[in-house]
Amino acid sequence: MKRKFNVKLIAVVASLTIAGCQSTGNQNELQKENTDLKSRLQSAESEIGQLKGTNALLKRDIENLNHVVSVLDTEKTSRVAESSTLREKVRFFVQNQTDVFKKFLVEGDLLDYIGGELVQRPNTEDKPHTIVDLNNKIRASGVLTGVGAYVIKPSQVKVLVLRELEGDLVVLWQSPIIKFANTGKISYQFSNSVSVEAGDLIAYQFVDVAGVGFDTGTGNTRYTEKELIQGKTIPTSSLLGEKDKRAYAIGVYGLLNQ
Repeated sequence: MKRKFNVKLIAVVASLTIAGCQSTGNQNELQKENTDLKSRLQSAESEIGQLKGTNALLKRDIENLNHVVSVLDTEKTSRVAESSTLREKVRFFVQNQTDVFKKFLVEGDLLDYIGGELVQRPNTEDKPHTIVDLNNKIRASGVLTGVGAYVIKPSQVKVLVLRELEGDLVVLWQSPIIKFANTGKISYQFSNSVSVEAGDLIAYQFVDVAGVGFDTGTGNTRYTEKELIQGKTIPTSSLLGEKDKRAYAIGVYGLLNQ
């Protein structure tokens, strides 16, 4: 019995000894992991500190850039305002000089004239229609400044610039309605000059009665009862009055490069 008890006692002691060794090994591993974690934490804290410093520098740079942008915007706004004021003054000066120049040319009868002679003619149309002057093409490039006519009846008209394109006439420009309130020889200045090229044609679209007279057998003005619209085309062959050979007492003034 005593031998058996000793054997058991030895087994228990051996088990406790092994358990103690294992516990000591686990503790060493935990201490090592704890040391590694502390080292990583210190490294992370160091990186966080560096990032905070970098972030502070970046914020300061952004503030400086925002200040620069604000200053530039202020300067740009000031320059735009100064530039706009200068352009407005220049435009006013040029427009004033242009008006004076045009008035001088009109009063001195120095403008180019394209159209029929402004004399009283016997025939008129008592209905709205559009006439196209094929006999008086624009001779050279330049600008148109106004319209002249010998008016028999008060009427309203639009002036149109046409360009020939493969047998068709394209409406490039049309004026607002111009009122011929008085009879006799009159002239009207456009609000803005109109650019034209050599070969362009002029049409006159009467919106009520055609208050300008015409002769037959001396010109080549065709007509149509259709309303011409800017940007649209009309075949030249569709115009009426080829055999009439009409010549109207109406035309345009301008400055041509000739």
